[in-house]
Amino acid sequence: MRELTPDIIKTLTPDQIELLIELGDLARKEEELTSQVDAIRRQEEKVGLARNGHLNRAVHEDASFVDLLSVKLVRERSIIRDKIAGIIRGLIHVGLGDIGIVARQAANYGIKAEG
Repeated sequence: MRELTPDIIKTLTPDQIELLIELGDLARKEEELTSQVDAIRRQEEKVGLARNGHLNRAVHEDASFVDLLSVKLVRERSIIRDKIAGIIRGLIHVGLGDIGIVARQAANYGIKAEG
């Protein structure tokens, strides 16, 4: 397995470099969305929104309110994960399946290792 070093980067084609750049951008976006979802859930736990068992009077008092707040973020994160999987497949296709980050992350995104 090769690591992504400056020497390796110098040998890559423009298409390979573009795929790696896109992978980095999507990974950053996935991290941001995950942090936002986690922040919503931590805030909900901190204030104990609607977990006291009384009858709900408004949407914000419903036990699933925090889930409602994170629907858009979870959906967006799922889309990003699908795009990352596509990029990883593309990197494998262009001969970079042996690059460390690609090889390590393939299974995390539902991609079987090439063998």
